Amino acid sequence: MKKYLIVFLLLTGFSAAKIVSFKYTSIGNMRLNVTNFGLFGTSFSRYVEPNTGLPYPSMEYPKFSRIERLYKGGLWIGVITPLGKCVTTGAVDETSVTPGSTQGFEFLPSSSISDSITEKSSIMISTYYAPDAISEQDLYCSYTDYRDFPTMPPEHIPIGVRIDQTVLVWSYPYIDDVVTVKFVIHNDGYAGDWDSLYIGFYGELASGSREFWGDDFGSTPYYQHKRLFYDDGGYMVFERNDGYDYLATGYGAYKFLGMYYNNTPVSFDTMTMSFNWWTWRDMRGTVPDSMRYKIMSNGERDPDMDDNYAYTRGYPDPIPLLSVGPISHLNIGDSVVLVIAFVGGNDLGTLLENASWAQKAFDANFILPAPPPSPHLVASPGNRKVKLYFDDIPEFARDPFPPNLRDFEGYRIYRGLSSFVDDTSWKLVAEFDKTPEDSVTDVDHSIGFNTGMPPKETEGQYAGYYTFEDVGVKNGFTYYYAVTSFDVGDTLLGLPSLESSKLLNMVKVVPGTPATEEGKVGVYPNPYKLSSVWEKGDARVIRFYNLPERCTIHILNASGDLVKVIKHDSPYGEEMWDLMTEGSQTAATGLYYLVVRNESTGDVEIAKFVIVR
Repeated sequence: MKKYLIVFLLLTGFSAAKIVSFKYTSIGNMRLNVTNFGLFGTSFSRYVEPNTGLPYPSMEYPKFSRIERLYKGGLWIGVITPLGKCVTTGAVDETSVTPGSTQGFEFLPSSSISDSITEKSSIMISTYYAPDAISEQDLYCSYTDYRDFPTMPPEHIPIGVRIDQTVLVWSYPYIDDVVTVKFVIHNDGYAGDWDSLYIGFYGELASGSREFWGDDFGSTPYYQHKRLFYDDGGYMVFERNDGYDYLATGYGAYKFLGMYYNNTPVSFDTMTMSFNWWTWRDMRGTVPDSMRYKIMSNGERDPDMDDNYAYTRGYPDPIPLLSVGPISHLNIGDSVVLVIAFVGGNDLGTLLENASWAQKAFDANFILPAPPPSPHLVASPGNRKVKLYFDDIPEFARDPFPPNLRDFEGYRIYRGLSSFVDDTSWKLVAEFDKTPEDSVTDVDHSIGFNTGMPPKETEGQYAGYYTFEDVGVKNGFTYYYAVTSFDVGDTLLGLPSLESSKLLNMVKVVPGTPATEEGKVGVYPNPYKLSSVWEKGDARVIRFYNLPERCTIHILNASGDLVKVIKHDSPYGEEMWDLMTEGSQTAATGLYYLVVRNESTGDVEIAKFVIVR
């Protein structure tokens, strides 16, 4: 059995043009790809993000680990209508997916909200900030099983369901391993009233490391090494690798958190919960809706597919479905809400703890204890130094969790050599915290070192901002900085001090000399070696320094042939060359001349440098 590339298509020719959209969660410790046609994950396909050229993450956990845990997933909605037992499915046992025309992939974007996925954020410094945002990253979309189909998917009988989907994500350390999804399921009336509604989630969990299998690991036998479990008390399906892929450590899961019927809570204890799994491809193609409905409503609890099961009964490649119901009757216009969570954990204990926090978040209506917001941050490069400016807005923010105190305690300044904040190069550079004498007295400020705040800028563009100067850094190296905020913690809830994420205001900066009309232009490193420490991966960088503010840079080879022209217009007195010629070829080894013409004065300066193997 082999799983091939999932195919995503743009949909054209509809009465209102529908564009299939993809977006993944980027706040928190899990990167989950979601779509506006009800599909979660990517089938580990080669479909890549246009901005980065990298594959869309398919429930990657931990973040940037390249360990992905969800082949694909989607809702199943089963009801009884005058046409009989009908089930609309968002995902089934297929690898080639054409939204709205492939059997089993029966949702399309709805114009009731947008043709794409929209985003909001509760983070005040975010581009997506909105006062009504629920989390630090809300993703909204809507889709139906009946709207704008030029032809219906084979065997599909629309039930008139509209799904309003909201994805919620936080970076807070106690819940950053969780992605929550709220489904509002409306009966739009296409098939009349509904009876005996069951809701299921088809989620093929399968952990695999792209480092172990390669980026095309969707066509490898990674899926032959999953182990599948069900936590009855927590209504949670979870999975781990059997150990063959030794890089794919940890667990991935999805969990049912709660339901509402016409805004009234529905207890799972009063419902039939079913956990079923089957062997891949058993539920593909023209499986009748009556069979799918029977599985959703059978109330069975299939056995865990653990090591003992695989050793004694063979490996079945299990595909799980968790379902709940029935809601006895829904009139046209009625709605049901199901909230689920995708959860990760480095081990089983951590997974269960993270799942518990997901449940607490739902029970609290997602009003959560939060760290103070991160400050606005600006970095100014200098000669072997970087000066940071950041504001004091976090000090006056109130925690959204009652009693809504101003519980800010201090700032931490971090520096790293990578944009991945979990990289070991990230170091704490400085820490500042309030003293007991602070004017904001909502909480006790006697914890910590009581250093007080850093000095403030007194003039210029950033007057009133705190300042911090990091000295001793190296010119020409790329550095990343972040300033986080932390609070005093909450002993009643058992929460330690919460700290905002480094990702919220991380800035990139390259120290170097300012623009100057004096001093001789120069090159570093010189000679340039292909193994230079200035390189990161495949990147190649030579830097020119002591440049005037406005100049034209000509690079010539030893024969006097023009290799590259670079226009420079910046108060920053350095410029970078990636060793690519005007003809988009990599520059050869040898002697080169740097010719810099000052566009303000007409003066010309010349320097030499060498590229060696």
